[in-house]
Amino acid sequence: MNRATTWLGPFVGERDKDAVTQIERATSAEEVIDLVPLATGAGEPVWQERVRQFGPEAVPLISQRLAVLHETQEKQLRDMMLEELIGALRWQGDAGAWVLRQRFDDLDNYGRCLACVVLGLLDERPAADKIWHFYQRVVRNHRQNHFVGALWGLVDLRDERAGEALVDLIAQGRDFYELYGFLSLAGDARVIVPLLSRVAQEPRENEQAAMALVSIAHRVGRDTFMAELDKIATQESAQERRAFAERFFSVPESRAREYFGWFYRGLTAEDLARVFPARTQAET
Repeated sequence: MNRATTWLGPFVGERDKDAVTQIERATSAEEVIDLVPLATGAGEPVWQERVRQFGPEAVPLISQRLAVLHETQEKQLRDMMLEELIGALRWQGDAGAWVLRQRFDDLDNYGRCLACVVLGLLDERPAADKIWHFYQRVVRNHRQNHFVGALWGLVDLRDERAGEALVDLIAQGRDFYELYGFLSLAGDARVIVPLLSRVAQEPRENEQAAMALVSIAHRVGRDTFMAELDKIATQESAQERRAFAERFFSVPESRAREYFGWFYRGLTAEDLARVFPARTQAET
């Protein structure tokens, strides 16, 4: 914690004190859900904990609130409530996944983006087609990052279409923060050549590409990796190509997992706002 945060801590706590008190004193699940606008700052973890305390009783109330959330005109408030309500469903298992599938079309793009992530975390494979269709629609918009949430859901669901999407994105030169982590998790033989090209062109600046290749190399095996390398390393001898490939196989796969650890542990509901800061973006 930096000095500024330490110094501001007491003031922030005092500012949120009334909100925390109201949330703590709520006596029913309905009352807690109604207090979601107070789930900011120190009130956020308290609100999430109270929702979990009521368990399944809170699920239909969250569903009802998501159905009408589009009526909230203030975008920043609406986005905040989306984050908290959808994040709360992360801990409700199959019931939470069912609500997200039922309410998916009631949500705006930001809400659907968050829902895709949580559906992936909940391993809700029946939602894969819905997530894929959403991905196909929003990936065309280069000004927004909503497609990242959909792609994250597909990766977590181990849907083969995630690999297809990654091939297209890297072919288009679409760079975004999560790209190499996704490639490490779900990239296949089709992305080996473009990744090798990136490493060859800017070896010092493409550590992430190299580490993603480590994961992919171990996943596809030496024969497949060499077959892809042979497509571009036409001037080098077979011995030189094998030596180059061994650079990737000599790195343990566990090293790549550690490097991209945040992706391998899975995105938590608490990470949603940090990864998809919709409050600073213009809604489509």
